[in-house]
Amino acid sequence: MNLTVIVKKPKEFIDQTTIESFVEFLFKKSGENSEKELNIVLVDDDEITKLNEQFKNRKGPTNVLSFYGYDGDILGDIAISSDTIEREALEKKENAKEYLLFIIAHGFLHLVGYTHETMDKFDEMMKKQKELVDEFLKEGVVNG
Repeated sequence: MNLTVIVKKPKEFIDQTTIESFVEFLFKKSGENSEKELNIVLVDDDEITKLNEQFKNRKGPTNVLSFYGYDGDILGDIAISSDTIEREALEKKENAKEYLLFIIAHGFLHLVGYTHETMDKFDEMMKKQKELVDEFLKEGVVNG
C-alpha cells in the first residue's frame, strides 16, 4: 500500500495505525489497486478553511476535502480538519476515532467515484460509509 499519513494537527483520537489499517480495508473493499498513491493530511481549521476557499470557493472550515489524482498511479489526496472532526463528533455525541474513520471513508469514496450531488446520492454515500466503518469495527481494530 502506498499511503502517507501526515498529522499536522495532533489530537488524542488520531491513531495512525488504525488509519492505515482502515485505508487498507477500504482499498480491499473498493477493489481499487492498493499500489496507487494516497495521501491523508490532518490539519487544523485554519488550514482547511484556506484549502476550502482556494479549491472549492467556499468560506469556512469543512471536515474533509478530496483531491483526485490525475495520474494513473495516484488515487489522490484527502485533507481532514481534526478540529472539525473533534467538534462534529462532540455535537453528534459520537466517538471521535470512529467519526474520523467515517470521514476518511467519505473522502476515499469520492476518490473512487462517489458523489452526493443529489439527496439520493448523498443518502447512498452515507449508507456506504456507515457500512464500511461498521464492518471494519467488527474486526475489533478500534478501541476507545
